Amino acid sequence: MNDAALMLLYAAAKLVAYGLWCAVGLNLLSRATNVSASIRFGAIRWVIGLFVGIFLFFAIGPIDADAAARTYVLVYTPVRAVEWGVMAFLIARGVDRGSPAGLVVRLSIWCAGGIFVSFLTDLLSPEGLQGRFCVGRCLC
Repeated sequence: MNDAALMLLYAAAKLVAYGLWCAVGLNLLSRATNVSASIRFGAIRWVIGLFVGIFLFFAIGPIDADAAARTYVLVYTPVRAVEWGVMAFLIARGVDRGSPAGLVVRLSIWCAGGIFVSFLTDLLSPEGLQGRFCVGRCLC
């Protein structure tokens, strides 16, 4: 499979995974979970990741191979925490919040799961399929 096909597979995997994880978030907040809303929120998350990923590509520059794993974790963990935090805010809008403390706990756990989903799907990136870290080339 060529690089372009691998990148399309990676992008599609991210979109599907993000849509599914947003469905979990909608369900967690007892919102009506439907395919349309899940896809919409997943697509929003995907677009955020695309633009942040492009920015990081230019901002990070060349990465020393010996520091790739450390750089990958140190850069992408906080970035993804912010991205999933934005998504938590968007998904939680208009929801009867009930206990604010309970909502914060549920959304924090959901965001942590989203960070994990983001890292897990990076295994399908062209670099991930070759056993490398995709620092500066990931769809965040």
